[in-house]
Amino acid sequence: MLLLENKVRDSIHGFIYFSEQERQLIDSPEYQRLRYLKQLALTSYVYPGAVHTRFEHSLGVMEMATRMFNKLENRLSIKEEIIQNFKKIGLEINQAKQILRLAALLHDIGHLPFSHGGEAVLPKGKRHEDISIFIIDSLRSKIDSVFFNGVTDLVIQLIKKDVVLPELYLLKYLVSGSIDADRMDYLLRDSHHCGVDYGYFDHKRLIESLTVVERNGGGLDLAIEYGGIHALEALILARYYMFTQVYYHRTRRIYDIYLQNYLKSWVNKFKDFSNITKDNLDDLVLIQDMRKAAINEKHKYHQYAYRICNRKHHSMVFQTSDFTNADVRIKAEGIFENLSNKYLKYDFIIDNPSKGTKIHEFFVEDRDDGDEVGQKLYVMRNKRSFLLTKESHIIREMPKRFHAVRIYVDSKDLINKIDKEALCGMRHEAIKLEEKVKE
Repeated sequence: MLLLENKVRDSIHGFIYFSEQERQLIDSPEYQRLRYLKQLALTSYVYPGAVHTRFEHSLGVMEMATRMFNKLENRLSIKEEIIQNFKKIGLEINQAKQILRLAALLHDIGHLPFSHGGEAVLPKGKRHEDISIFIIDSLRSKIDSVFFNGVTDLVIQLIKKDVVLPELYLLKYLVSGSIDADRMDYLLRDSHHCGVDYGYFDHKRLIESLTVVERNGGGLDLAIEYGGIHALEALILARYYMFTQVYYHRTRRIYDIYLQNYLKSWVNKFKDFSNITKDNLDDLVLIQDMRKAAINEKHKYHQYAYRICNRKHHSMVFQTSDFTNADVRIKAEGIFENLSNKYLKYDFIIDNPSKGTKIHEFFVEDRDDGDEVGQKLYVMRNKRSFLLTKESHIIREMPKRFHAVRIYVDSKDLINKIDKEALCGMRHEAIKLEEKVKE
């Protein structure tokens, strides 16, 4: 049994417990950097309370993942099955739990300043998970010596995209699956700090319903009892509401665009991942850098720094629905080009993410193609397993991706904001253009 002799009070979970060995990792400079990385980038410009960090989120994910594992371990009907699953790769049940806790604790250790806002300037194909793996690997000697030999490689398997050992899939799904501890924590935590109710769902009922099924190819898959379907549906809806109302709020998004553009000046800093911890690159360093650029008109990215530091943002003139298809996106691009060509003295920006954002990743029969095959989550009913998307009409019919297109405008003069009358006129014109395109 793990000896969790330390504790810290958390606004979401009450007390979070951790061992003396885990405390050594938490106290490391690499982990302490997370105290200075805001969880939601510049969302506090819209929701002032959203100033929480990756530090407490990562602790929360460890706590949530442990609660999920404990529930599975305490189910008498599947406990022996879980024990035998890990024995196949030479792991005792407590070792498996320790691997899970470490992966949950360290999964975000590679985040860049302002979290996801900076990922657009990483080398092609790289994400913060790659940096997390790099940092964890750099801590290999410390982690292996403090816990047990070989644990670092097993932790990395839970964080990277593809798992090598099928017996580890169960742990991976608890950290980074469709109903993982990560999204459970951030939905609850982000809702709390933003002061909204969109992200709340019955997580206790959902955890209570967790079970396992045998996985094709070996190992175990995470599953849920039939009674947990409504709680799972609520989680998916909470994710959708949080994306529409918080993560993709129109004002938050325009600041994301400024941030992504400004961070192009930091491209060289991110080419070598070791710079991130060596130079302690965090929000504080970036803010100081932007403040200097905001008063230096000769700086290549001055306008983005100025807008962020002085909260001088573009105004939205047009947006599509939350679920746009390719035709609608093309029409929106046409409206953007028309307005840009007509109003030359104004600065227009279009926010049209290439793929949109996933709301859920579940396999849906007859809708998944070879390019995007979802995860098959099973529901246990009358001791038989059924595909979730056949049991839940809500999840089966819900679009997988949230994809809205927005057009913003402002004066090219950074000091003077666009005239309200001109803005109103452009909004009416955008509506007329949309109606014309429909015809």
